[in-house]
Amino acid sequence: MSRQHSRRQLVSNELLEHAARLFASQGYANTSFQDIADSMGISRPALYHYVSNKEEILAALVRDVLERVVEILQQARAREDMTEDARVEEALRQIIVNNARNTARFRLLDRSEPDLPVEIAEMHRQARRRVLELLTELVEDSIRAGYFRPLPARTVALGLLGMANWVAWWYRSDADGDAESVAGVLVDLAMAGVRRDNKRQVRPGPWAALALLKEDIAHLEVALLSAKNEPTADSAILPALSVPEGDSAGARKSSDIDGNPPHSSQ
Repeated sequence: MSRQHSRRQLVSNELLEHAARLFASQGYANTSFQDIADSMGISRPALYHYVSNKEEILAALVRDVLERVVEILQQARAREDMTEDARVEEALRQIIVNNARNTARFRLLDRSEPDLPVEIAEMHRQARRRVLELLTELVEDSIRAGYFRPLPARTVALGLLGMANWVAWWYRSDADGDAESVAGVLVDLAMAGVRRDNKRQVRPGPWAALALLKEDIAHLEVALLSAKNEPTADSAILPALSVPEGDSAGARKSSDIDGNPPHSSQ
């Protein structure tokens, strides 16, 4: 019984791989059930032993590609042994490797999206929304923890996904090396763009320091907004930080701290 199940799983995986290549190269609408049977070297009746129609194959491919990414993101956020930025880094690394190893399956979803049956198209949209939602939450966690710069979390998440997803279109193992090495390069590039420098080094001069202060103020605003819904003992000291009315320091506009020299007086 176990051997029969293993064989069925093996054939099912082979079926998905053949179907993915055909859907990606010919398009879902232009690929027939017979085309899939021919590519596998089996008869059409034999193919019906594993699947009932093309829609069933496509639904399985959608689940295989996107549910794996959802699983990666959920597992990363649950890692309590990692810092928040390390969770984003690990999730992005796994997504890139996954896409590099399943280029045909990923490309078919992108190319076949206009032809997807209504139910499968809705499943596809929901899975993509869930992926973006999970990655955005991971980025927000890293911003709140101070590991990432205070950038728009959704924009960062979309940028990271764009980088990871494009791998499926250009990656070739014979030219680019193994998937893990490619993932390492891309993850390093991405993290360098969003992660705070631990040493907090800036260029010499007061204006670079003011630019760094502006970034810190932006991070403080994010932290204060987050703390509104989670009051702590520290909130008792916040009133003491307010500037008294009429104080000349309070009259300054936030635009004065923009990293640019003040206008000279005439």
